[in-house]
Amino acid sequence: MARYGEFVDRVRKLCRESPGAQSALRAGLGKPVMEVPARVHAALLRPGLIREDPKGRGYADKERAYYAVAALIAARPRAQRESEDDAHAEATEHADATEPGMRGESPGEGTDAAGTTFPPRGISLGESFALAVGRRSPDELKSGAAESRLHLLVRQDLDGAHRMLPGVFRWLGSSGVTPDYACLLYDLSMWRYGRDAVATRWLQSFYRSLRRQETAAERNPTVSST
Repeated sequence: MARYGEFVDRVRKLCRESPGAQSALRAGLGKPVMEVPARVHAALLRPGLIREDPKGRGYADKERAYYAVAALIAARPRAQRESEDDAHAEATEHADATEPGMRGESPGEGTDAAGTTFPPRGISLGESFALAVGRRSPDELKSGAAESRLHLLVRQDLDGAHRMLPGVFRWLGSSGVTPDYACLLYDLSMWRYGRDAVATRWLQSFYRSLRRQETAAERNPTVSST
């Protein structure tokens, strides 16, 4: 996961420092690699954001995942982008100031934009769905619409998943949820050959996270109602 996290960080930095590059990356939103404008290729490849690996199995899928995630990052509304980048910078500073022996240093381990340590596979999109449900309806945790959308997403082939993601991420952003872009990058690159495993992980994390929220709401009813 480390290289995926590095890519996400570099795209965030590029968007922050170059409005032109951000606009270029956003132009690739929801498009296959062969259909993106030339400026998208320039924004990603000229600074070397994507490593070339033409002989690698599944390279085309991995390349498409990089383009898609870069576009999703670039397409964030300004307020969301600034909030996420500030939180990410704070988390990075905290990690740099932590004694080496106190940090999680297992392979692939990292932190999300809030500074929360996550395991090598990261925070799945299913858990992000559950967090969005909790933030939209903290009292009753109504999951019907989100559940249906997640069920539809995990049934998609690779093209269908890519088509759905821009709408999914707009919904997550409007709920104040920051997805784990690095984890999504990994999952998308594996989708063609490992969709069932990815879908299972997303569904399991969705329902487990919902259950944790429901349990917390039952234990602290006064907090959930405020």
